[in-house]
Amino acid sequence: MANTIGRSALAAALQSEEPIRWSTIGDSIAQGAHWTGAERDYVQLLEERIRYELTRYGDSFVRWAVSGANTEDTLGRLPAALDLAPGLVLIGVGTNDAKAGADGVEKFAQRYDTLLSTILETGAIVVAQTPTAVLRTCRYNLGDHLPAYAETIRTVAARRNVVLVDHFAHWTTAGNGWAPAQWMADPTHPSGRGHRVIARTLFESLGLYAADSACCRLLD
Repeated sequence: MANTIGRSALAAALQSEEPIRWSTIGDSIAQGAHWTGAERDYVQLLEERIRYELTRYGDSFVRWAVSGANTEDTLGRLPAALDLAPGLVLIGVGTNDAKAGADGVEKFAQRYDTLLSTILETGAIVVAQTPTAVLRTCRYNLGDHLPAYAETIRTVAARRNVVLVDHFAHWTTAGNGWAPAQWMADPTHPSGRGHRVIARTLFESLGLYAADSACCRLLD
């Protein structure tokens, strides 16, 4: 079964009392930049679930995500992120890479594989995420190209046996092939509600969901 090793390592880490250093790398969505308004982004909601609700007070969260980043930019920032010896790295890239269109998929696959393998060599747990979907009015024809980039992430994550959180599948199912408009702040970026959807999918995918959790009930 794909991702068995990664999921086992994640479950063991979350069950252990040993603190986890969480690191987030990626683009504006992973940064939680601008488009959430006054609302918390998905990483903040994840931290609330981990450090407050699950009382993992020793866990720490550091972000290396930057608006506009693609895999090439993220690889350039990776050494600094790994210098802090994270125990778990949450990756959120792909949307900006997709601006390169069909011609960029092969290079994206190579860079994404390098990203995963480099992190895994440190012993850290990797959580890969497909991008969220976009609206029909999005620039760069991202709606045409994102499916191939999301599929590339799925393929590389399976090959490297890391945990995969498939936001793209969830969003395109909910929006009939596109992002649901009520989850978006503009044609590309999720709103505060969109970030709550991302967080809910993370909770469910990482085994962190609980019906009595205030964080998990944000969409109820």
